[in-house]
Amino acid sequence: MASSRWFFGLIALFCALGASAARGDVIGYDRVLASVTLSFDDSGSTDRAVLVDNLDGGADLYLYRSIEDVRPDVAATPAFVKKAAAWSANAWGARPSLDTNAKASLLLKSQNEAVGRSRWRQTLTIVYRNHEFLVAGVSYGAYDSLDPKAGGNCDLNFLSGRGTRNGKPVTIKALTLKLADWSDESLPKECRF
Repeated sequence: MASSRWFFGLIALFCALGASAARGDVIGYDRVLASVTLSFDDSGSTDRAVLVDNLDGGADLYLYRSIEDVRPDVAATPAFVKKAAAWSANAWGARPSLDTNAKASLLLKSQNEAVGRSRWRQTLTIVYRNHEFLVAGVSYGAYDSLDPKAGGNCDLNFLSGRGTRNGKPVTIKALTLKLADWSDESLPKECRF
């Protein structure tokens, strides 16, 4: 009798998980591409960033604040979600990733080192200021796998307005760029090759 209750309980659990996943409520661990833990500010809180394959040629970024305050029996709610935050393909050299730097900034890295002759790498530096997630800077490099003279690289700090293009100093208009507003079109002309 106990084994039949266990069996029917297991079937009920699988049915509930399947129904929940069909509604889009649950993100499977198999879709997580990267996760990092950091502290976005000096408060000492523990924050987490999770990059998830959206199954549509991109990756969604989920940002959680103060995860130590989340009860273990309650699902954490993201403080911010950026859909299609990075390009992604199912190939080596085309998967996005996450990293951190010494200044408690999140680094969102994407690349195409696998498909076609136009290859590129991009890193967005994401910070948390005045209760907003901002793109503080971008590093971008591009090259043509058949033309060694094509391409270039840039490294820009949007907050200071300083940076480099192909190793030479450049000045841009300092700006506050919300992560919510970032898109491929946001890449400045100094980083287009």
